[in-house]
Amino acid sequence: MAGKVNRVRILAIEVDRVTMAEAVERCLGFIDAGGAHMVVTPNAEIADAARRDPELAAIINGADLVVPDGIGVVMAARLLGDPLPERVGGADLAASLLAALDRRGGGRVFLLGTRPEVVAEAARRVQERYPRIRVVGWRDGFFGPEEEPAVLAQVREARPDVLFVALGSPKQERWLHRHLRDLGVPLGMGVGGTIDVWAGAVPRAPEWMQKLNLEWLFRIVRLRRASRSLPPLARFVLAVLRQRTGGAVKKR
Repeated sequence: MAGKVNRVRILAIEVDRVTMAEAVERCLGFIDAGGAHMVVTPNAEIADAARRDPELAAIINGADLVVPDGIGVVMAARLLGDPLPERVGGADLAASLLAALDRRGGGRVFLLGTRPEVVAEAARRVQERYPRIRVVGWRDGFFGPEEEPAVLAQVREARPDVLFVALGSPKQERWLHRHLRDLGVPLGMGVGGTIDVWAGAVPRAPEWMQKLNLEWLFRIVRLRRASRSLPPLARFVLAVLRQRTGGAVKKR
C-alpha cells in the first residue's frame, strides 16, 4: 500500500509520481519480491475511458504501478497544479526493464498478444538483443474463451518473471486483473502495440517526434486513427479543464 501513496489524481485515475529510472527500479523490486504485481500505462484515451467506466478506473487504481504513458496525462497533471516528474512511456518502460534485466544477469519473459508471426518475430528479436534474457514463451492474442485455459496453462508452465500483454486497452488491463494472481507471475504489464514495434511490424515515431512528445500525433496519422483517437482526446481535455475550474466532471 505504501507504494500507492505518492500519486497524482487526474479525473478518475491515480498516477504514480515517478521518473523512468524510478519506475524501472520499482519493476525490478516487484520481480525480486515475487507475488503478483500489475503495471498500467494510461494515456489520455485510457484516462477518458476510465472516467466513464468505474470498473476500469478501479482496475487502474488498484495496480501496483501506474505510469503516465501519454504527454496528455503529464500536461493534465501540470494544469491541475500537481505536476508529474516526466512522461514514462509504456514502450520505453518495457524496453528499459528488459535492458536492466539483461545488465543484471537476466530474467524470464513471456510475450502474449498480436498476430502469431509478429509475436514470434518479436520474441526472436528480444532474445537476440538481450542475450542474458530468456524468452520462455510467446502466444498470439487471437484466442477465444474456450482456448483461454490452455493459454493460462502455457504461461504458468513457462514460469516467467515478466509477462508483457498486448491485447489492446482496456482488454489487456482487464485480462491481467482477472488472471495475474493465479498465474503466479511477479510482474504483468499491458504494452499495447509495443510487441508489434519490437517485431518491426509497426514503426515508432521518428526520434525528433519522440523528443518533442509528438508520438501520439504520429500514431494518429500513421495508423489512420483520427476517427478513433480524436473524440476521446477532446473529451479528456474538456474534462480536465472542468476539473481545473472545480466543475463537475461529466461522464459523457
